[in-house]
Amino acid sequence: MKYPVIISMFIISVLISQVPIDYKLSTNNTLNRYENITEEGLNSNSIVDIYPIDESYLLMSTGSGLSYVHIYDLHPDSVSFGSFNKDSVSFPRGGAPALAVKENIIVISGILDTTAVTGEEIMGTGISYSIDEGENWEYLHQPIDEIPELGQHHTISWGGQDISVLAVTTEINNISYDLAIGGNYIYAANWAGGLRRYGPLYSEQKKWQIIPLPMDSDSSLICGAIDLETYELNPNDPVNGGNHNHKGFSVYVDDNTVWVGTANGINKGVIEENCINWEHHYTSTWNNISGNWVIGFTNQKLENGTDRLWAITWAGEGNNEKNALSYTDDGGETWQISSPSSYSEKVYNLYANENRIWAATASGLYVSEDGEHWERYSRPIDTLTGEEILSESVLAVYNQDNWLWVGTVDGISIIKNDTITTIHRFWEPANLFSAYPNPFLINDINQVDGDGYVRFIYSNPGNNNGSIDVFDFAMDKVIQLGTSHLVNNNESELIWNGMNEYGDLVANGVYFCRLSLNGEYYWTKLAVVN
Repeated sequence: MKYPVIISMFIISVLISQVPIDYKLSTNNTLNRYENITEEGLNSNSIVDIYPIDESYLLMSTGSGLSYVHIYDLHPDSVSFGSFNKDSVSFPRGGAPALAVKENIIVISGILDTTAVTGEEIMGTGISYSIDEGENWEYLHQPIDEIPELGQHHTISWGGQDISVLAVTTEINNISYDLAIGGNYIYAANWAGGLRRYGPLYSEQKKWQIIPLPMDSDSSLICGAIDLETYELNPNDPVNGGNHNHKGFSVYVDDNTVWVGTANGINKGVIEENCINWEHHYTSTWNNISGNWVIGFTNQKLENGTDRLWAITWAGEGNNEKNALSYTDDGGETWQISSPSSYSEKVYNLYANENRIWAATASGLYVSEDGEHWERYSRPIDTLTGEEILSESVLAVYNQDNWLWVGTVDGISIIKNDTITTIHRFWEPANLFSAYPNPFLINDINQVDGDGYVRFIYSNPGNNNGSIDVFDFAMDKVIQLGTSHLVNNNESELIWNGMNEYGDLVANGVYFCRLSLNGEYYWTKLAVVN
């Protein structure tokens, strides 16, 4: 079984079309120490993760590669956005499902839709890393194994023993969903490729290494004491002789401790020289975690000095599992469950400081001061322009002083002091009048209260009133739209929920949209899919 189509095809797959991208913010500075930068603006309006490099720069993984934010003064208007060259050979192709930053090391992975014998699939497109804060990059192909001379298995040495491993020889469904930096190694949690690490980074002998994890039925896996008669590293489904616990989704490294989330729970390992002793394998059956599908970790150092480890735990195949958060204050000895909302809620990302934790979820952004009682933020609306985020889902969150950065599938919002909100979005206008996104997937994109939305953008430097008429293929009028607002000094925006004047969703097809402005007509086409 492929878990809910592998994080809904990683969420990002349906969002890669939300690419910019000619809307620019004024700036006189660039990130001069970084090569590979080609333009201002984010690579995509889908912001998946946010990490700081220092106080003035943030990196963002997006639906179309790696981008950054430069902060000049602590004011939402004093920022500029830029992107790394997504077509450079230095970076993976497609979207960026994982980003890791530690000191001067930056690592990013790639994902792309592709056509295979089995139909449309997703594939990993490799990993790129920099050891000098992004000045120089090295690209690594998606880690795969050579085709064995005989059969489908090969042998690796682990803890002084020879371990049988199913060879993963393709990038299809082999995506690095999470990355971590520990010591001189890059750790990659891969769906089909299992857990691997690359390094030592500062050595000429650096290479990929496969890391065995406990089988589904095992509570531990100790170096040198593996039962070679029964153990096999196999990320297939159990019905095909494999183990869900060999399918990696998340990884976090803290000193000599490695935490790995899989499709079958949480694994705690202690690094012993060149081996890792997996001392505990936690599941919803054996331990108090909400679900066995573990997609992320966040460490929170509380005011009292306690290290609280949070895990994003989604429901897997068990009947009593649910989507929530699980946390431990004692290194995994005991676990508690916390739900941001009153129902089974899919959390996508977390950020924590010593007195607060923020949860980016499918229904919005939540915050808690004690880890048990949660409050939900309102959907972001720009306090100056009236511009709004047309999505309830939040994918990423980062807090810096009194600034809260909120990454969504529909742009990024900056909330200052919990009150002042600005929204930044990037698109590519088609001359004077265009629709975005196009095609308009009513049931999949820009969802608010069950409705999907499309934006019409048009040049309007005089801030004049305009209206838009939507016609079907037979040129019968579907609806007239007439309430717009400025999104910058030169352009206006108008949104439509895909319904006709009677409140019914329109049928699939091509629609002709006419802008009436200053006594002139301008046309564009929009494909609608519901």
